[in-house]
Amino acid sequence: MPLILNPRLIFSSIPKGHPNTETFTYLEDEYINIETVNLEGGILVEILALSLDPYMRNRMRPVQEPGDMPAFVLNDNVTGFGVGHVLRSEGNGIAAGSHIYRFMPFKKFVIFLTTTAMSLEMSGLGLKVLNNPHKLPWHYFVGALGMTGQTAYYGLKDLSSPTPGETLFVSAACGAVGHLIIQMAKLQKLKVIASCGSDEKVALALRLGADHAFNYRTSHTSEELRRHGPIDIYFDNVGGPTLEAAIENANNHARFVICGMNLWLLSCYRIKIEGMVMTDWANKYEKEFFDTIPQYLASGDIEYIYHEYKGLESTATAFTNMLKGGNTGKTVIILDE
Repeated sequence: MPLILNPRLIFSSIPKGHPNTETFTYLEDEYINIETVNLEGGILVEILALSLDPYMRNRMRPVQEPGDMPAFVLNDNVTGFGVGHVLRSEGNGIAAGSHIYRFMPFKKFVIFLTTTAMSLEMSGLGLKVLNNPHKLPWHYFVGALGMTGQTAYYGLKDLSSPTPGETLFVSAACGAVGHLIIQMAKLQKLKVIASCGSDEKVALALRLGADHAFNYRTSHTSEELRRHGPIDIYFDNVGGPTLEAAIENANNHARFVICGMNLWLLSCYRIKIEGMVMTDWANKYEKEFFDTIPQYLASGDIEYIYHEYKGLESTATAFTNMLKGGNTGKTVIILDE
């Protein structure tokens, strides 16, 4: 078989605001023979889909600056969560034909030299061989069945400790996590209030099951919560004034799953406030998640909404649209079906 192109995406400049066309560089400078390339005991993977997530913006900083996740390295491959198809394998317990999920470079083909390594850059984000008995699209595993869906599920189940009849408020309700929170909360018989960034998204939130939804750009969040609350659970995706409004309209002993500022009302209302990192709960709930959520997706009890972009070269546009709220649901880069 002749050499074939192996396109890739590198991080080429640190943006001052939203990523732009100079932030990433799409390169067609590598070639690979997928039949003869030396695997050195590893696996050859064709990447099918890659996840774009807001946390990646924090990685676009100088490498010497501290952060909760490692910075991207200038002129090196962009990395993120992806799903791929194993084309060849030299042992290691992973058969050719398998599909895997892990932290991956943004390129078409990649060789993983050690399948037991935790990740390319960080621990706790290791390789997972995927089971797909419901024959869902493989890109679901970077969205509803990936970090996004698990964040919603673990945060609602463990940090929120919901009781039927309680009121849950979710911001960015038609975003990657938010639209899943609406539906998971309704399955647990909660009342759901949803904050959205457009009238179209308000309509979508209501269709997904929210009991009340409003456009925060044209409504006063605190007034909406005063009329339809008080709230017992807040799943925060935005922070800032929306967080303050949620605190002002919280029930006693409310639970907030957020990243935000501490205000004096937190103690006044005895609010439990906790940050959410998906990997902290994976060992405890991952099996339950994969035993439950794929069935809901296959049956239609949970509708997964995503905004797909084709090809690595679309990354800058996709990322900017995501940060500006221009996408609905999960943002995903599709390389192959």
